Amino acid sequence: MKTGSLKLAVIVLFAATLSFVFPIRQAQACGGCADCGTWQGQVQQQMQAHMNWMITTWWEANVKPAMQKTTDMIRAAHVGEALMIGAFLDGETEMNSLRVIQELNANTIKDYHVSDQICRFGTLSRSLAGSNSKARANQIVMAERSQNRQLGHDKMSSEEGGAKERKARYDQFVKTFCDPQDYGNAMSNVCPTAPTDKTRNLDVNYTRLVDAKRTLNLDFRGNTAKASPSTDEEAVMALASNLYAHDVLERIPAGALTDADESDNRTTYLDQRAIVAKRSVAENSFNAIVGMKSLGAANSETYMFKVLENLGLPAADASKYLGTKPSYDAQMEVLTKKLYQDPEFYVRLMDTPANVERQYAALQAFGLMQRRDMYESVLRSEMLLSTVLEMEISEYQDEVQNRQNR
Repeated sequence: MKTGSLKLAVIVLFAATLSFVFPIRQAQACGGCADCGTWQGQVQQQMQAHMNWMITTWWEANVKPAMQKTTDMIRAAHVGEALMIGAFLDGETEMNSLRVIQELNANTIKDYHVSDQICRFGTLSRSLAGSNSKARANQIVMAERSQNRQLGHDKMSSEEGGAKERKARYDQFVKTFCDPQDYGNAMSNVCPTAPTDKTRNLDVNYTRLVDAKRTLNLDFRGNTAKASPSTDEEAVMALASNLYAHDVLERIPAGALTDADESDNRTTYLDQRAIVAKRSVAENSFNAIVGMKSLGAANSETYMFKVLENLGLPAADASKYLGTKPSYDAQMEVLTKKLYQDPEFYVRLMDTPANVERQYAALQAFGLMQRRDMYESVLRSEMLLSTVLEMEISEYQDEVQNRQNR
């Protein structure tokens, strides 16, 4: 409230009080000793003094400071209470933030803790891609060698015809693969000097040569310099020659193909190449199996030996089982089978959930590679079936074509 309004209110209140307490009549206002002007002046003087006392002493000096102090105390109390509540809220927010940060740190340490099992998966599969590439290369080389042999390619045993090729294979059999005890020791007259036990009948024994071994000591890549083929290389080539195209095609003289009137010879030559193509489809599965069992990359061999040693296999037997450089087939055997025969693998699953998920992802990757190999095997089976079907309907096709020619 402003000072002028306050003064006016005090004056009005004081005048109303006096008029109520002391009613003045005009007839009795003035006595014999004082006139009305004097009396009224005295009243006004007293009222002014009283008004000044109320404004300066009562209000300015006492009431107003007391009310201001009361207001300050009330404001301070409310503000202090609000400050305390705000401090509690700030403290709660800070503690929640610190708790979240600590939880994130704990989860980070837990989820990104190094797992020995994950490292084991990565180490064991380190040479898998290289071994797979070598397997494909060896498969292609074997397929090319078989076609060159059937077509009488230069520097092949069949370059001068089937008779020489059969003679070369017979000499190799007598020298390397002949077993004198076969046919009731009747073969002793054929091979008086018995070959070693490692090579006996390897040219016809698929189980002992290929199926029972995880790694074959063969590598047909062109950058490998060799003085002589290994035992496995020689045996695999001999086995392939006995299984597929054991009787090579007779060569047609070049002049017989250039004569304009020798259409029958050209047709015969094309038929021979069709036979070679069908044989290559049949032999492709054998080449793929041998390629997957050929020597692989050596980046993981030490660790794979340790896996077998943990299963109780001596180091020498582990090396004999997997080979000096484990093949793609041997590595997949360890990654998809042998590794899970060790009880320690399941003990290591007592790990953080994140590491268990990583192990599960690694197992899915190995399963995907295995299913890919199965898919390629199914494709080879489909090619074989399609070739057999073509051979079955070829007679009907020739019959229909002969009818049309008539």
